[in-house]
Amino acid sequence: CNKCLTVIVLSVMLPFLSFILKCHCLRTSKTVQPSLIKKVQEFLPRPYCSKLEIIVTLKNNVKVCLDPTHKFAKAVLQSIKVKSERQAEVRTMGSTTTTTAATAVPTWS
Repeated sequence: CNKCLTVIVLSVMLPFLSFILKCHCLRTSKTVQPSLIKKVQEFLPRPYCSKLEIIVTLKNNVKVCLDPTHKFAKAVLQSIKVKSERQAEVRTMGSTTTTTAATAVPTWS
C-alpha cells in the first residue's frame, strides 16, 4: 500500500527533520577574540527558528554563537558588510576596462 509506505517513511524521517530544522544556537557568547575569527555566518529568522543567529568559526574550527543583541556581534556584522561592499567595489572597478590608443613616437638618433 502506497499510503502505508509514505506514513512509514515520514515517521522514520520526522525525528531527523526536527533535528535539522532547529535553531543552531542554544547558548551565545558576548565576545570572542577578533583575531581568532576565520568565518562569520548570519542566519536570519526562519520558520523553524525565530531568532537571528550569528555563528563565528574560529581559526581552530570551533564554532561560537554570538549574542546578536550585543555590541560586539553588531560590530562584527558591520565589519563584514563593509568588507563585502569594498570587495564589490573592487570587482566593479576591475570589470570596467578603459582602452587607450598607444601612440608611438619614433626616436631617431
